[in-house]
Amino acid sequence: MAREHRRLAAIVLLDVVGYSRLMGLDEGGTLAALKAHRRELIDPKIAEHDGRIVKGTGDGLLLEFPSVVDAVRCAVDVQRGMVERNAGIAPDQRLEFRIGINVGDIIIDGDDIFGDGVNIAARLEGLADPGGICVSRVVRDQVLDKLSFTFEDLGAQQVKNIVRPVEVYRIRDEPAGGAAIKPRPVPNAGPRAQPRRPAAGWRWWATGVFVVGLAGIAAWLLPQFLRPVPASIPPALSIAVLPFAAPGGTSTDDEFADTLTQDVTTALGRWRWATVASAKKLTGFKGREIDARAVGRDLNVRYLIDGETRRSATKIAVTVHLIDAESGTNAWSDKLEFEAAHLAQEQTTPATRVARRLHSAIYEAEMRRASAHPVSGSAWDLVLRGDVALNAGGDRIKNAHAARSFYDEALRVDPNFVPALLSVLSTVYNQYDDLAADRSQYAQQIDEVDKLTGRAVAIDPNDASAWFVRSQVLVDLKRLDEALAANAKAEALDPFNPTFTANRANILLLSGRPDEALPLAEQAVALDRGLLGGEAFSLGVLCWSNVLLGRYGEALQACEKAAARDDSWSNQVWLVAGYAQQGNMAKASIAKMELLKRQPRFTIEKIRSREATTASAEYLQLLEIHLLAGLRKAGLPDR
Repeated sequence: MAREHRRLAAIVLLDVVGYSRLMGLDEGGTLAALKAHRRELIDPKIAEHDGRIVKGTGDGLLLEFPSVVDAVRCAVDVQRGMVERNAGIAPDQRLEFRIGINVGDIIIDGDDIFGDGVNIAARLEGLADPGGICVSRVVRDQVLDKLSFTFEDLGAQQVKNIVRPVEVYRIRDEPAGGAAIKPRPVPNAGPRAQPRRPAAGWRWWATGVFVVGLAGIAAWLLPQFLRPVPASIPPALSIAVLPFAAPGGTSTDDEFADTLTQDVTTALGRWRWATVASAKKLTGFKGREIDARAVGRDLNVRYLIDGETRRSATKIAVTVHLIDAESGTNAWSDKLEFEAAHLAQEQTTPATRVARRLHSAIYEAEMRRASAHPVSGSAWDLVLRGDVALNAGGDRIKNAHAARSFYDEALRVDPNFVPALLSVLSTVYNQYDDLAADRSQYAQQIDEVDKLTGRAVAIDPNDASAWFVRSQVLVDLKRLDEALAANAKAEALDPFNPTFTANRANILLLSGRPDEALPLAEQAVALDRGLLGGEAFSLGVLCWSNVLLGRYGEALQACEKAAARDDSWSNQVWLVAGYAQQGNMAKASIAKMELLKRQPRFTIEKIRSREATTASAEYLQLLEIHLLAGLRKAGLPDR
């Protein structure tokens, strides 16, 4: 086999903005103008900077440069030249270019080049503004001290067909006396912190992973900065689902893609607080290249969902992208695979799983937006700011108070805004999760949340998330039968939701019925499969059920997986007991050390007294036999 020829190069992708639209307006004039720009500006600049035109790409060019400095200089010269050449031309008739630049290893095939380096350059071009330039971090690092341009950090972007996020920078060219490449404000600028799950007690993971009824929502915390606010702002959680594609597929594949589009649209439409564009408005976009920002403006939505399906004999793969319609950038992507032979036996359809995964992604995007924008004063934006404050890291009590101020303000704006009524519970849990917390005010705060959640389900009895959070409060009030009834209403409104199933198992467990809880916990884990991010809760309930049934080996399989997904101190409690009861004192000792790092004043009595306020006598008896006895075997103090 012949060896591949490779080399390191600077790759430039240049593309005409809105080429199809321009050709539709004036085909002859557009071609003539493009040829003139190439002849008089672009090709001479490429030659001047020792670049090579690899090939034309229909409405653009793929270029290669031996020097990254020359590649950037050439790109900036072209964009400056286009500013001058477009002076006096009507905005809707101008030819403008987007440019992406990357440095990477390329594969040589005759005169053509291939590889991830080329693919990333293409994705960078797609992120650039009209008249703008986006570069990868390696480009920015190599030219930072050699060229006088400013590089604006747009953060790590997840781009199509590239596994790892790409760190993107936009060139801000503001030379003295020269034309500037003017940037458009972009959300998500700046580095993103690792997601942190909201605080939860060791029995309360469900609320922690289900902010406003969505499991697996994690806050991506960004530095605050101000930016211009558009005159017309689409509503929060506003979405349009573009027709899914079935590239290279048969008519059956096309039909599956169409059905998936309809079903995802319908599933998202059931989200009580989302605004979803009618599918009828989007049928004309099938198979078309679009300008995401223009479509977002036309439909007045914040997010577009784009995807494709591919079928093989054994599997169905669905790739889905969440696009920020304001910036035109990719906010999130994922690939879900389904075994074709098992679809008929699955309790949830591909569309349901895709929609649930999108729930979390959209909410995370909204939280990023809220952290980057000034508060608009709407109830939704205030709730989102509260969620960001709650997850800010550091002092949990301070965070809870900051979040509560936002939720209270949202209720002043709209006293019947259900997400704000529900969110208050998370501030209570945030304050009291630590075993050393002063719980003297706890009962009073739970009584307040009881009233708030009671109002929420009265205002909107068809909101599944309201009934779910209501069930959590009823557990804390030791009204377990009522908690089961409230959770049953949530399940009826949103069947096969793994968090609701796990919550039912947890309530049964607290009622002293682990034999009934166990199969439900197993069902919740099977339903979740990581799609909602709440799998730690499902695995946790599976762990607890097995421990309290004395099935320590099976318990530890679930406990270890739960701990891998959520490193809270509560996971270590069950690991310590499980290892000790199984006789594995070495692992019990390691888990014990981890627990004491998180809770230096841990005592068995603190666990017992905390549980006695909410759980049944039957549960407490099982807890004594299996959990607390295991903690004693591991050498943890009673008091």
